[in-house]
Amino acid sequence: MPLQHIANFTLLAMNRPPQQHTVGLLHKLRERIPGLVLRTTFISGFPGETEEDHRELVDFCKEFKFERMGTFVYSEEEGTPAGEREDQIDVATREARRDELNELQQQIQMQFATNRVGTEVEVLVDAVDSDGFFIGRSRLESPDVDPVVFLSESEEEGVPRLAVGQMRRCKVTGASLSDIEAYPVC
Repeated sequence: MPLQHIANFTLLAMNRPPQQHTVGLLHKLRERIPGLVLRTTFISGFPGETEEDHRELVDFCKEFKFERMGTFVYSEEEGTPAGEREDQIDVATREARRDELNELQQQIQMQFATNRVGTEVEVLVDAVDSDGFFIGRSRLESPDVDPVVFLSESEEEGVPRLAVGQMRRCKVTGASLSDIEAYPVC
């Protein structure tokens, strides 16, 4: 769900729905879908974005805690209304704002991964890395862009060995930054 921003003047300039609509929808989704993991993207440094607009976005991200979020620096596109605006934000400010949001998101994702320790998840075994470790993902991780599940063999007797392509029920035993570690339970 690419929200792009949360400050009303910035949303208006982007021709996006107003904040009230977005916040209402997000709360409705969280209330109605237990265990929902939300993915979004934001743009930092859109023309006319004030420091106050940026702070509003940071506060919103702190409060809402998206499980998956990417922030991108606004880039001027020739021939677009935004690219023609005279109130462009300098590149250093755009990048600093993006970096602040990305650092915040790293903390949120680390906490999300830590909260998963002790739970059981279905994991698709995707690959074996160069060190011989199995790597997979649960339904909460998209390939190539999200954290991964590092898998180790079960020490329980009777549990089949891991193989690429399997879907396995796994117990989460640890978190490493945003990634989780798990082993198969059956």
